[in-house]
Amino acid sequence: MWKIETIKGWKSESFPRCGFKWTRYSNGTEWIDVADGASIGYRASIGYGASIGYGASIGDWASIGRGASIGDGASIGDWASIGDRASIGDGASIGYGASIGDRASIGDWASIGYRASIANGESIAGGQIPPAPG
Repeated sequence: MWKIETIKGWKSESFPRCGFKWTRYSNGTEWIDVADGASIGYRASIGYGASIGYGASIGDWASIGRGASIGDGASIGDWASIGDRASIGDGASIGYGASIGDRASIGDWASIGYRASIANGESIAGGQIPPAPG
């Protein structure tokens, strides 16, 4: 499991938000917010300014961009890539190896398939996006 506390020079402080306990990890100039109950996989990469919601699950080797917002209960698959300032809604499911572009918006409870690709700035309201062909 990913542990930001082990990064030399990072500090943590807890605060309440929307009835949940959150922890802000900071190195003085940059920060990452993670709600209690979130699970972040081995070797996941989380960009500065990102927010990971309550009960969210980030897979092994997943990459979360700078300023990205991952909603409560969202599931990000192993090796998935979430772009800078992208927004993933509550309960959304992003499949293994999927690629979500910068500033893309994925709605609550949307399901993005295995290795699917969502372009920069694209907005998906809900439903399912099938896996990439091949």
